[in-house]
This record gives sequence, structure tokens and C-alpha cells, in this order.
Amino acid sequence: MNQQLPLASFWSLTPAHREAILLDGITETHAWHFARNRAYRQTVAARGLGPSLSPNDLARVLRPTAQTFKSYIDLLGTPFPHDRPLAFVEWLGGQLSIELPAARFSRFRPRYGSLEALLRAVEQIFADLGLEILTSSGTSGRATIMVRNQQSLARTTESFYLSFQRYFGMQADHRAIFIMPRQTRIAMARMAQFSVQGIGLAPERVHFTIPFAAQPDQVRIRAGRTFRSGWRGAVERRLWRPFMHWMGDAVVTPRAVQNTVHLLQAASAAGEKVLLFAGWTHLHAVAQEILRRGPPLRLAAGSLVGSGGGMKERYPHTPDEIRTTVAQAMISTDGEPVMVRDTYGMAEGNWAAMQCRQGNYHLPPWIQAFTVDANDTLQADADSVGLLAFFDPFGGGELFPAFFKTADRVRLLRGDAPCACGEQGAYLAQGSIQRVDLLDEAGCAAQL
Repeated sequence: MNQQLPLASFWSLTPAHREAILLDGITETHAWHFARNRAYRQTVAARGLGPSLSPNDLARVLRPTAQTFKSYIDLLGTPFPHDRPLAFVEWLGGQLSIELPAARFSRFRPRYGSLEALLRAVEQIFADLGLEILTSSGTSGRATIMVRNQQSLARTTESFYLSFQRYFGMQADHRAIFIMPRQTRIAMARMAQFSVQGIGLAPERVHFTIPFAAQPDQVRIRAGRTFRSGWRGAVERRLWRPFMHWMGDAVVTPRAVQNTVHLLQAASAAGEKVLLFAGWTHLHAVAQEILRRGPPLRLAAGSLVGSGGGMKERYPHTPDEIRTTVAQAMISTDGEPVMVRDTYGMAEGNWAAMQCRQGNYHLPPWIQAFTVDANDTLQADADSVGLLAFFDPFGGGELFPAFFKTADRVRLLRGDAPCACGEQGAYLAQGSIQRVDLLDEAGCAAQL
């Protein structure tokens, strides 16, 4: 596959040239994975496709984000793959376009005590393949299992830091503060780490202020929708979940807020530019704490606040209300409220759509996006509403084809007219993103 094209070059291409490169990339990527990826081949062959792909067939290669990397649940008959490690590893091998050496399967134990222990074993037993496994932070507790290797990690890093630079104006002289755990498999937190790696921030200028690890089973139990059976489930439901919520409210969040405010105060005193990135609820807590302590903080011009991961369902304040509080708590040295920008993305994507000053979400130009209608037909209109579908012929690398239909209903603009901010290319209209939850698999990256 041709994976050598620098992603930054897509911004300088004409629309016609970019479309041609993306279509060539999609057809080439399809053929490569069709020959190597059992799960992908089985899905698209059942739809009548072979190794060749025509432009009229694009909709037929899309797989649903809410199912593809959770399909182990149906195969194993359980959302707990650590109960059946060998069957899980066999499923995983079928999802990838590289071979997992079958001779090593015997090294896996019959059972593992946690999903984290199993995923760590996969990485260790296949260490020479350079695999890194990420998970979603879905509120269902049924984890999306995403695998990267060094090639796809490099592409993901490139994708994220380019978007942070272009849409957020982030540079190596920022101090980055993420209200997230450093030790976690949650995709959004890992993507934050990728972005600052690419920009070149010195390690001492990058801070993760949630002081505890977030392992997959902790996320599952805290979500409160998927528990083990029998006495273990009773312990999770009656002991661990209440304890984790108490810890979150009484220890984890207060400590993260205190750590964050301390770092913001130090940056303000030193005149340093800051990127503060977190879920909406944590941003609200930080802004409230700043206002409780006294006057708003004055941050260096060029500082910005980014949000991601959506909103907790039960939170009593809307993103617009939180934006207002943040604007009251953090003022730029030029007298304006610190810029607050949201991001849109998902565990299955190797990209993020960043919000511009007009409130729209700009898709990076190396992504080919459409909406699909109720009949799963691609809508190529300049302005359309439907479920978002995307083709990323470069981000999946050699592991899987990143051609997905999401469960998000959006208004997508992809014509020649630029956004009011001046940016060319496809974007999602402000306020148009709605999670449809057709399969009850909503994600909530704020739920750490």
C-alpha cells in the first residue's frame, strides 16, 4: 500500500486532485486488506464484492463502528474476553491484516483476572509486532478493542498533531494540561499523548492531572451497565461501583482540579501559553474552582481550551453553559476570553475533527466523508444530513481498512464553498452531531 504521502500535503491539493488521490487510496487499500483480512473479506464478499472496487461500490465496504471491534462479544458469547483468552486471540487475528503467529497461542493462560491483564499479555506475547491495544470509553461497558502497530501509531500521531497545529494553533511553546489519566488505554487520552509527541513538546511541558490509572474494567464497572455474573457481579455492583463513584467525587476529581488550577496559575505567572484539554464536566469544575478562589486567571495570548468526548448524560449543565463559565474564569492577556474549542472523534478513527471559531467541525482533508441515508446509500450532495460515514485509506495502515459507518447523525457540508472561518473542505455543522445509538453503544470519554 502507498502509505508514504505526507498528510500535510493534502491541504495544498486542489479538490479534484485530492478526490482522485483518496479514491485511488481507497481502492488500493480495499484490495490489500481483502487479500489479508478475514473479517473484512467475509463481510464485503457477502455483499457481492471481490478484490476490485469501483466508485459505485464504496457504500458496500462500510462497516459499523458500533459493531466491528465489539464483534468478539457475539463470537465468544460474553463481553468478558479474559474468560476465553484463546477464542479472543483467534477473533483478534481474524480482524487484522497481519498474521498473529499461531505457534504462540499456547502461551496464553486459560483465563485472566481482568481485561487489562489479557490485553497486556497480547502485547507481550506478540511484542515483536509492536502492537498497542486501545479501548473505547463507552458507557455500555462493552469495550471496543482497537489495535495499532508502530506504522499506524506514526500515522495517527501525524494526523492528530497536524490538526492540533492547524485548527488550534498549538505549537511547541505551549504548556499542555490534560485532565486525563496518563496510564490508560482509553483512546481519547492516548490520542492526546500522540498529538503532543508530534508537536514536539518537551516532556516537562506535558501534564496529565488525573493521578490514577484508568483500566478497562474500572471504566466498565463505573459505567454501571455491564457486570459479571454471580457473586463477582454482586461485588462489582454493590461494593466496587459505589466505591469508585465515591472515589471519583471525593478524591480523584478534586485532586485533578487542584492539580490543574495549580498548573494554570503557574503558567499565568510565567506568561506561558497553555492548552487545557478535558471533557466538559472537568472543564466546568476547573472554571468553578478558579472563580471560587478569586478573580479570573489571565493566560498568555494564544492559550486555548479544548474539549472532547461528549457530555455525561446526567450532568445538569449544557456545553454552552460551561463555555460561559470557562469564559468568566480564564481571560487572555489581550482582554478576550480564552478560546474554547470542541473536538469530534471516535476510538475507531485515526483523526479528529476540530471546531473552528464559527463552531463547525473540520474534517482533515485526508479523510473522505459522506452521509448515508436510511437505505445505506452514500449522499454526495454538497449539504446533506444522515449518518456519518468515512473512508481513511491511510490511517488504518496494514492492520485494517478504516472504512466505517458511524452511529452519529450529522449535517455534512462538503461542497466548494468554504466555511465562514475561511477554511476549505468538508465540515460538520455546529450543533448537528447527534448520537443515534442504534445499537446502544454510546461513547462518553468523560466517564473515566
